[in-house]
Amino acid sequence: MQGQITLSKKERHYQFLYLILMLFAALIFLGILFLKGFESPFSDEDMVSVQNLDEKAKFDQKQKFSFKTMDSTFAMINRLTDEAPQPFEEANIMYGINDVAGYFENGNNISDIRKEAYPQIAKFYKMYFNDKKVISSKTENIKNFTKQFEECSIGFKEKKSQLFQRETALKARSQ
Repeated sequence: MQGQITLSKKERHYQFLYLILMLFAALIFLGILFLKGFESPFSDEDMVSVQNLDEKAKFDQKQKFSFKTMDSTFAMINRLTDEAPQPFEEANIMYGINDVAGYFENGNNISDIRKEAYPQIAKFYKMYFNDKKVISSKTENIKNFTKQFEECSIGFKEKKSQLFQRETALKARSQ
């Protein structure tokens, strides 16, 4: 007759620890075996950070050259008065705005998100320039209307004086 073999409590603990250790050993062995051919994503981390710093330095260097264009364009727009801009001034301003808008769009492989601000700056400059042109045209219209009003009021006074003279001449004949 076969009897049932039972383990003591201490032996069960040892057996459990043995199974856990064997499981960890199998996982480590299989992990080394299968992950041996894969590249670690952490090995290139230093290279990526160096590339990011290089890109930021390139952007900063190129941005230094763009300050002159941005400042001169803004100064040209800001210098406009309420008179209509001359055609060459208008062409220079539009040329400067287009330079600002396309400063980082000429194929440079700079992936810095700050370059997306340049088209927005160009839109702002364009809106500001259009506002200045609207102001100049409205000021010109106001001047024209004022001149027409003065001419009209002078003509009205002349007509009024002519009518007064006719009335006095008619009264003098009738008496």
